[in-house]
Amino acid sequence: MTWLSSLSAALLSGVAGLFLAGFIANACVSWYHVSSREGASGFYVIFMSIGGGIAGLIIGLIAARIAVAQLGAGFGKELGAALNVVLLIGGISALLARVFADVPPEIDGRDLILEVEFRFPNTHRGDKPPTAEGEWDYSFASLSGNTCRKRDYGTILTEAARFENGQWIVPTTVSLFTERGDRSVSIAPRNAKESFGFLLPIPRRPGKELLEWSAWFPLQQADGKPWPTDKMSCRYRLQKTAPPPPPKSNEELQVEKNAEEEAEFNAIPADAPIEAWFRYTAYQQPLTGRALQAIASRTNHVSELNALMVDADSGKAHAAMICVSQLSAPAKELIPGVAAAGRLIATNITKFNNTPKEQDPDFATAVDPATRFYGWIPAAKSLREKCGADLTPELKTILELSRVRPESTCMRRDICRVASYYLHQWAGIEPLPSDPKPK
Repeated sequence: MTWLSSLSAALLSGVAGLFLAGFIANACVSWYHVSSREGASGFYVIFMSIGGGIAGLIIGLIAARIAVAQLGAGFGKELGAALNVVLLIGGISALLARVFADVPPEIDGRDLILEVEFRFPNTHRGDKPPTAEGEWDYSFASLSGNTCRKRDYGTILTEAARFENGQWIVPTTVSLFTERGDRSVSIAPRNAKESFGFLLPIPRRPGKELLEWSAWFPLQQADGKPWPTDKMSCRYRLQKTAPPPPPKSNEELQVEKNAEEEAEFNAIPADAPIEAWFRYTAYQQPLTGRALQAIASRTNHVSELNALMVDADSGKAHAAMICVSQLSAPAKELIPGVAAAGRLIATNITKFNNTPKEQDPDFATAVDPATRFYGWIPAAKSLREKCGADLTPELKTILELSRVRPESTCMRRDICRVASYYLHQWAGIEPLPSDPKPK
């Protein structure tokens, strides 16, 4: 019986270990800058959680059995011992992980940039700053004793250098990436054997007073004399990183999108192929009216649209017919083109009907006529209302052919259902009882 209670206590401590390890691992993602690329940080948290759960189970069982031996049997005693040990180990682990992590200090909740100005010796009197000649490196290091434990390279702002009182002053910037260790900065020509370096007295958690420039240092030499101008010196300050910009409102995003589309629209050459405007006529949008006006103003737009409505590319044919459906005053000369498009749909349905299922198990050949039909119906409806076109013969043929293979959802739902509805509307022909009901 004692083993049953011990196993129960171990199981609960394993659950506690799983959640505790997951919490610590999630914190370590930020502390140790675990990359989120390809889900690496997520996998890290998951695996650490599973490991913590297994460890909690084993440790909990051991602690529970020790509790039985020392304090006597009892589920409460065993569970308390198991949880206390797991929580103690988890707390120590979290503390050590935090202590050894390179967590950047903050002021007002924002990360910090270290700005250092290096004042070069007055022995350099060229008309350009020293860093303008050759390649230079500037680095910020975290020291443990006299050992560099971690280093990061910053930016030398040679273009912002200035000449004051006979000395060149070159500004630099670098991220203050850690609270740990002593802070050291150095600057030197690349691959040089020696560099100019300084220890900066920046505390682990700096305050706002360091947002102001420090005095130039070193102030004096070992013998107490002022620091000579023929030696390098520096000064520093901290700057808070800029806060992220507030998220743009939906209205602002829409204005930007409209501006981009306006620029793209205006960039379309006047002699571009007519399909260049189809992206604006696919559905009603701010530039649809202008696109339709541009299309209608072309002297040969009727012949172009008639050709495109029977194009081998079903997507292009669909777009052309949708464009025709949106013209405010379509030319009657478009009627033969729409009729020809209807006959092509019938031809392609016949091709589908004659294709054995073993040659087309997924009914892929039904997609082409369905795509065309969804553009053809709006075009036929528009020409019927605006030009008096009678396209019921083509519609009747399409409907009859779409009934041949009702096992095709595409034929039945996308063509037969719509065609039977409009044939009833235009010619009074009742749908068959087997036809799908209109939505």
